[in-house]
Amino acid sequence: MSENRKPQRAFIVILSAAAAVAACSKRPAEAIAAGEEAQSAAVSAGAEEYAPDAMNVVAQAKSALDAELTVQDGHSALRRSYKEAEQLAAAYKKAADDAAAAATVAKAQAKEDANTLIAETRSALDEAVALLAVAPVGKGSRADVAAMRTDLETARAGLTDADASLNADRYLEAKSKAAAAREIIDRVKASVAQAETMRRSS
Repeated sequence: MSENRKPQRAFIVILSAAAAVAACSKRPAEAIAAGEEAQSAAVSAGAEEYAPDAMNVVAQAKSALDAELTVQDGHSALRRSYKEAEQLAAAYKKAADDAAAAATVAKAQAKEDANTLIAETRSALDEAVALLAVAPVGKGSRADVAAMRTDLETARAGLTDADASLNADRYLEAKSKAAAAREIIDRVKASVAQAETMRRSS
């Protein structure tokens, strides 16, 4: 009886080996699709803007996967093995998941930073307007004061734009616009302070 089972066992072993070879010779379609979905999710989370370094890692992982797939696609069916490609696909998905997570954290921080900067810049604008209102105005400084008032109006408009970007969830853009407005305001405040110093020393 045991002798009769030997051919059966050998046949089962052969079938198992053939199945393993067949499995390794097929593209890991599900793993590749999972990686691509994870990359799309990372892009939707804003990773290209808020986590560019992490997205570079995703791009590198995808390139490594594509290169390995190309190599294996070029082999004959008997030599083809997508075992490493499956591992690279898993690494690709992980990199994309990490990028999405990094983008979520960075986006939240950018929102907080933008809110803080806009509030501080608005306070600085109010201070600058108050300083300019009592700034010494002489015969030769009227044009300068008028120019500074124009600058402050430009800064005010910049803050309005920053608010619009903030409300549209474009937090990095909001920070940039608020920072530009703050630079104008600080320049005006410095000019007013300088004029006051000159007045006192004259």
